[in-house]
Amino acid sequence: MLKLVVVFAIYCVATSFAVTLTRYIDCGSKAEIHSIVLEPCNSEPCIIHPLQDYTTHVTFTPRITHQSAYNFATGIIAGVPTPVNASPINACGNGLTCPIQAGLQQTYTATVQCPIVKPLRLAAKSELKDENNEDIICFVFPAMIVKY
Repeated sequence: MLKLVVVFAIYCVATSFAVTLTRYIDCGSKAEIHSIVLEPCNSEPCIIHPLQDYTTHVTFTPRITHQSAYNFATGIIAGVPTPVNASPINACGNGLTCPIQAGLQQTYTATVQCPIVKPLRLAAKSELKDENNEDIICFVFPAMIVKY
């Protein structure tokens, strides 16, 4: 039993790492991004494991008011965009207060499960779109998928 507790504790510590992204490209945000934290991740580029959940926490200040917000995620592999399910799709009420008021700093959270099971390098794109399908936040960052 003690061995099981120790293994569980090591797993919790190993999966609790987070990194504040510094190597990202803004791809058309209409808001000012203050910070992007990705977990579990402990380096850049982030090492991603197949079928594991990854969560981003983005702190930002919108320049204009938006009535609603929706999460989108894309993996870009060899220049080809591949949509990935982001959860929850509707960002309002999940850590984000809508309408999103201009000038009011907020943090939104989205979780994505890595659906790709083969090792490769890719660019991960995260978007928060408004009711007009325009980017509130858009950023791309490098990642590597590796097997356990």
